[in-house]
Amino acid sequence: MKNAALASFAAALLLAGCATPPPVADRPGQGRVEPPSLGFFSRIKVPDGHEPALRLAARGVQIFRCERVGDAFEWRFRQPEAELFDGQGQTVGRHGANFSFEHRDGSRLLGTVTAHDPAGSADALPWLLLSAREFGKGEFAGVSYVQRLNTRGGMPPAGCSAGQANRLLRVDFSADFVFYRPRG
Repeated sequence: MKNAALASFAAALLLAGCATPPPVADRPGQGRVEPPSLGFFSRIKVPDGHEPALRLAARGVQIFRCERVGDAFEWRFRQPEAELFDGQGQTVGRHGANFSFEHRDGSRLLGTVTAHDPAGSADALPWLLLSAREFGKGEFAGVSYVQRLNTRGGMPPAGCSAGQANRLLRVDFSADFVFYRPRG
């Protein structure tokens, strides 16, 4: 009986070890980047054949402009302005217009929204999947997808008034960005 229990425990341990994904290197010597845990029905999953290569935190603002839409006025998204931080809290880049990312090493990305998931609260930006075009050599070289996750803040009030027409509104936000490269 004792041997059967030991064999069951060993089998469970072996299976658990097989189910754990291998660590993904950020860059040689810089640790690993774990893929985010997303729900089964998430629309922002990265296509097969890609692995997380870099994770950065963002803090900044989302900029909106009060515009007439039909007979009403509403805050319309213009662009983000945020700094990007590495795991040690060091500023390593910027996130800006047209879902752009620029690393301090000169490498850049331009993103296009391909999918979104709602955030956990109404005042938080939706989570996004961006397809990316990369430019230059550096940390962003080879990146083909970016996920925006763990958003906090960033959403404007429900509406604006005619008296606020063409005014800009800057709403604080923070988020995590995970950058993916093709496996290879």
